Amino acid sequence: MTRPKQRLTLPRIVRTTTPRSRATSSVSGGIVTSTVLALLVGLLVVAGPAAPAQADWYKPPVGITVNDPLGSKREKRAINRHVRRSIDSVMRRQKIRIASWNLRNDTIVDSLVAAHKRGVSVRVVVDRGNANPDNPNPGVDRLRRVLSRHGNATREPAMRSGVRRCVSACRGQRGIAHSKFFLFSQVGPTRWVVVNGSANLTDLAASHQWNDVFTTRGRRNVYDEFLRVFDQMYADRTRAQGYRVRQFQGLTTMFMPWTGSGTAGDPTMRELDRVRCWGATNTGDRRTRLKIAMTSWHGERGVRLARKVRRLYDGGCQVQIIYAVMGNEVLRLMRNGRRGPIPFRQLVQDPDGDGVYDRYLHTKVLTIRGRYAGQRGAFVTVNGSLNWTPVALASDEAVMRLRSKRVLEGYNRWIAAWYARAPRTRSVGSAVEGRRTTTSLRTTQVAPLGALVDGVDPYAKIQEH
Repeated sequence: MTRPKQRLTLPRIVRTTTPRSRATSSVSGGIVTSTVLALLVGLLVVAGPAAPAQADWYKPPVGITVNDPLGSKREKRAINRHVRRSIDSVMRRQKIRIASWNLRNDTIVDSLVAAHKRGVSVRVVVDRGNANPDNPNPGVDRLRRVLSRHGNATREPAMRSGVRRCVSACRGQRGIAHSKFFLFSQVGPTRWVVVNGSANLTDLAASHQWNDVFTTRGRRNVYDEFLRVFDQMYADRTRAQGYRVRQFQGLTTMFMPWTGSGTAGDPTMRELDRVRCWGATNTGDRRTRLKIAMTSWHGERGVRLARKVRRLYDGGCQVQIIYAVMGNEVLRLMRNGRRGPIPFRQLVQDPDGDGVYDRYLHTKVLTIRGRYAGQRGAFVTVNGSLNWTPVALASDEAVMRLRSKRVLEGYNRWIAAWYARAPRTRSVGSAVEGRRTTTSLRTTQVAPLGALVDGVDPYAKIQEH
């Protein structure tokens, strides 16, 4: 007999309009456009037409897709367009499976509706906190209505469409339904497409957040593993063995909640514990290099991970960090240690000068180049939805560990570019402890989490999930 699921209090959803942005800024003495930043990663998705009545014929590119909330309309919507074109290219009798903490994008909803009407099985999982009477979601409501019609009841069970709103983690008793992955049995000519990363399918994710996804195709074993987890989420029942880990060629999948056998310790700490700082054969100075791009890093778990990163830095590892939200003790550990401050910068922006951050980093990426798990020349990238916070371990989360030099270098170029190139912003208030009033993120802004600046909470609009 399972215990009833518990619901966590979620942050208030704030709907914002897109402020004006600057699309260029200095990097290492030069001018770099947002298009060039996308090229640094090595992937730009070609824009397509509006959702057609019949399927498009898109071939999703393998690899990294990122968006730029400071860029052009095309650059902002790179991830949403990638997913939407994939949806539009799924033919009759195929399957679409969407796991997104939130879904607030009319174009995506239109595409899912059109797919269902042409005979595609469309199933969607969202967190109930983002679609309920207290927080209405007209797009999800419309999708639920349409997916229940148009012959859905007469389809064979495996091909029926529907929407599931999980009260907590779909596969756990607590937490939230936080995974962000999108599965397609066939997209145009391509079978078994998996898209996994930090991006919810919302307008906000495109216009106000920096996000990433990683795409695989033609790998049925990877697709099948994601599909098994999705089916468990869609059933919305607590799993005694919440944690799943599977190894494939060059890729490992990990799914939370962190429950069941094999869950001693912490999954992120396991990655960091495999690192040794000296003796790398794939770095110029033989030091292992870590780059971190993290939305939320706080709480007891965040402090433990920060202590580990501090020990690695003091032990000789080279570390570079961009982030959106850090707890005060995490910030203290970043600043203070034997080697001095760890290189870290906050990637947020307040373009209208009201004291509240409107744009912010939303990725959850760790890269390791050097000594890892007994290898002296490893290239490791961890992406997905897992923040460095306590609630993440109780939630539905999807993580990929990718063993590829090309993937690591793509993410590293992107992180380094945003570390060097700071969005322009006006002052966000008078100076407080550990913070400068500045018009540029070239200096780290570290307004304490939970503190008010001139009576304003700078983090009021940040959706950590």
